[in-house]
Amino acid sequence: MAGWLLAGVVPVLSQEDDPETLPEKSPNWTERTGARAAFVADAGLAALRTTPGPGGDLKQRLRVGRRVYVLGGRRVVEDRVYVFVAVTRRTRGWMDRRALVRPAQPGDDARLLALIRAETGGYERLRLCRLFENLFRRSPQLPTVLLLLGETAEAEAPLIYRRAERRVSQRAAAGNADVRAYFDDEPALDRYNRLGVKFRYDAVRKAYRYDGAAYRRLVQQYPRAPEAEIARQRLAGF
Repeated sequence: MAGWLLAGVVPVLSQEDDPETLPEKSPNWTERTGARAAFVADAGLAALRTTPGPGGDLKQRLRVGRRVYVLGGRRVVEDRVYVFVAVTRRTRGWMDRRALVRPAQPGDDARLLALIRAETGGYERLRLCRLFENLFRRSPQLPTVLLLLGETAEAEAPLIYRRAERRVSQRAAAGNADVRAYFDDEPALDRYNRLGVKFRYDAVRKAYRYDGAAYRRLVQQYPRAPEAEIARQRLAGF
């Protein structure tokens, strides 16, 4: 737990991170102050409060992948550990430590994998997988996460198509562009694209297809992992 806490840190903060982006290089001020970045992994616990504890006034709830900086301070309230964090230059508060993960914190990769497995929403699971992929690049659990990412993306493809089908038909009826063009530029794809999870429209099958990037990375980087054999089978069907 000590690795999470920084005493006497001057709270000079960076500009607000875009919650849709993946983690970036820390700004220069962290090198001067020693503040350490952490990332929201459990949205169910990511309430930023004015005081530590569930009774503190809510300032905002942060989304998965949001970067914060642990400024120091630790309080135990109702057997829960709260840490003092900065979100933007002007926004800081208390948060349940279990909402956050750090690449250097032992065991945080296992915690994040457990959250991935428990998540039932496809898009939300993809967010968690991409967060893991970016933060825990040397984790022995990464092959498992890459396989879960690919399988989840494949499962999302028909759901995206069903949501887009009616809108595309209505737009194409105007005659401004063909059906394929509308499927290729369907707004429902945007949030997946920002995650780096990409789909293409298959006009023959009339379906979206995941591009298989996670499977290819798994096969290339971990060719002897058990998960790689499953990935090869998936790619054979592309």
